[in-house]
Amino acid sequence: MEYEAAVKAPLKLKGTANKDIQKKLKKKNKEKIKNEGESSKPKDPNETLVSYKQPVVKTKAQLKFEQMKEEQQKKRILEKASKTHKQRVEEFNRHLDSLTEHFDIPKVSWTNQNATSLKADQLADIQQNEIKEISDPLRFPDYFGVRNLFRVKDLFDAKVHYGHKEGTLDPNMKPYIFGSRLGYLIFDLDKTAELLQDALNFTAHIAYRGGIILFVSHFPQHTLTVENAAKQAGEYAHAREWDFHIFTNSEKVYNGVTRLPDLVILLSTLNPQMQEHTAVKDAAKMCIPTIGIVDSNSNPNLITYPVPGNDDSPAAVQLYCNLFRDAILLGKSKKQVSC
Repeated sequence: MEYEAAVKAPLKLKGTANKDIQKKLKKKNKEKIKNEGESSKPKDPNETLVSYKQPVVKTKAQLKFEQMKEEQQKKRILEKASKTHKQRVEEFNRHLDSLTEHFDIPKVSWTNQNATSLKADQLADIQQNEIKEISDPLRFPDYFGVRNLFRVKDLFDAKVHYGHKEGTLDPNMKPYIFGSRLGYLIFDLDKTAELLQDALNFTAHIAYRGGIILFVSHFPQHTLTVENAAKQAGEYAHAREWDFHIFTNSEKVYNGVTRLPDLVILLSTLNPQMQEHTAVKDAAKMCIPTIGIVDSNSNPNLITYPVPGNDDSPAAVQLYCNLFRDAILLGKSKKQVSC
């Protein structure tokens, strides 16, 4: 307790302590208070507690030296500005000479001709790169202009929107159905148009790359239409009864090494018995991409580019054949122009 009192307040001893010591301590405390008060008061009445910086007084010699520095800097700036292009080139060549002497590098003088030749080479490289980018069909979503081949009205006029009866709907075809009319299913032609554009674009790319395209159909009433379209496009068609070993065992069937098609276009994914066409499974086994016109009673899962629409009407099949023929010809014509 005595220690705490001594720390918190001025020192006070008990009455048992010597009185002389108490008097001395009181005097010391009074002297400290007086000294602190005197130090806080200004010495002169005009003085204030705010501290001001004294101005730096420079001599004449210092002022002249600063003026000389400023003049030298101005001269240097004017000299740099007055240098011509030739003088700068000469200085650069001198610097190169010093470097070549130090590192044993062959001397090369930098002239305007070198600069212009380098610029011309760079411009030529840039132009070549731009031409390559423009001529690359993979950099553009519709490089061949396939979207201009048809409109939704053309699909409607060809009766592409007609499906089969309501009870024959395949569950996988529900996303492509707009509704029903008098017991018959109706396709959503907006979705059909988008998927058909993708299929035509892919067909044009295959033709541009020089791939083999095979038209396939098993319906006798469409045989002539399909074969004529393939002939006009310069490709191949198989519109007869399908052999089970054409894709999977072609070497033994034809007694030699055969090249399989790069794309198969199925004008109908069903055969006349309303079963899935054998070419769908065989193409999937051999990793051949397929484009298929998928009706409401068909399964689109194994088709690479399914196109929902009517596959029975002669007008619809004629429209499909014309569109795929035109897409192939577009791809081949672009290839000839680029070559």
